[in-house]
Amino acid sequence: MKLLIFSVVVSLLMCSSCSSPYKEKFMVPAEFDKQEYIWLSWVENGFLGGEPFYFTALNAMKEITPYVKVRLFYGPQPGYNKEQMERRIYEKLIAHKIDTARITLFYNESAYGAIQDPGPVFLRNAKGEFALADFNFIHPDKEAEAIDRNVAAKLQLPSIASKMVSEGGAWQTNGNGTMLLVESVELDRNPKMTKLQIENEYKRVLGVTKIIWLKNGCKEEEWGKLENGKYGIGTGGHIDEFCRFVNNNTVLLAEVDVKDTVGDAISRESYHRMEANLQLLKLSTTAEGKPFEIIRLPAGSLMTKKIDYKSLTKNEQSWFNDVTADSVEFYLATGYMNFIIANNVIVTARFWKEGLPLELKQRDEQAKQIVEKAFTGRKVVQIDCMPLHHDGAGVHCHSRNEPAAKK
Repeated sequence: MKLLIFSVVVSLLMCSSCSSPYKEKFMVPAEFDKQEYIWLSWVENGFLGGEPFYFTALNAMKEITPYVKVRLFYGPQPGYNKEQMERRIYEKLIAHKIDTARITLFYNESAYGAIQDPGPVFLRNAKGEFALADFNFIHPDKEAEAIDRNVAAKLQLPSIASKMVSEGGAWQTNGNGTMLLVESVELDRNPKMTKLQIENEYKRVLGVTKIIWLKNGCKEEEWGKLENGKYGIGTGGHIDEFCRFVNNNTVLLAEVDVKDTVGDAISRESYHRMEANLQLLKLSTTAEGKPFEIIRLPAGSLMTKKIDYKSLTKNEQSWFNDVTADSVEFYLATGYMNFIIANNVIVTARFWKEGLPLELKQRDEQAKQIVEKAFTGRKVVQIDCMPLHHDGAGVHCHSRNEPAAKK
């Protein structure tokens, strides 16, 4: 532990008062560029009545490993110490016929699921040298805030530190200077900062040069009890749920079907928010002055889960305020936008199962066709991500990209 702390201190000192340790400017690469690893997390438990998170991790690894290696983030969990967890993970990998030579285990003192937010943000300079961004992160699990520093120490990488609160799923970059942010998230997490101050900090740490502000995510992504008595368990507007870069000047933007808004105030509000974001993107250009090509991707069908409130753990109960009934009903974080780009494969969600309405199957197929057309030449696979949707998340939320040294 002393060695780990020493390494972190050295890493921060190399930052030279939070400036780059090298002359070359660091910049955060795009997820659609070549990747060396995809980070995934292994968590034994589920959340809010969902199946264990690792069910989805296994499905994702099976699809990703033929195209890019995986770093699997894990920690001690109830009933398993480090060695027991390693044995259990390898047993599961082998049972699911996943090439273990393509998997590197990364041990952390505590396990964590949605590593997109507090996990390592890799930066790269023109020489192909790496550093990590170290943002502040607010979470009930205090150890989560140190994940990026732990990774930096173990990989012996310098850090560029910031006191600003930032969550990985809250922003998107094209790797060439352009960044997309969401007002409802950034201003909520940093109430004492202005938009200009937030912009300047992202420019300093991530090397971006132009920032475009969108307004809100979908209504059901809000946190807490909504007007219809159902609960939102989302992030309040993380962009990886509704808008993603395809290439330097092409984005996918969620589209709520007008038919879904009839008689549903939540869908109606989400529709208006996405159309407002559409207009903002139409009026914007990249850092090079190129207009955006905007491809609309169907929003996921609204799906909810009702569960007995008393059956929840204290941690799970803390997600719900003003409970006046024996059960709580909450929106699952459905949608197709929360995908992983892993070199030549895109891993996204599907929702139809035997016994469910065929409309879900048709929407799954429509979404897949649109993503295939957007990412020409890449394979698109849909997997069951429902365990993660119970966490207010998706497969992208439970992952991070580690870029190759060169494009």
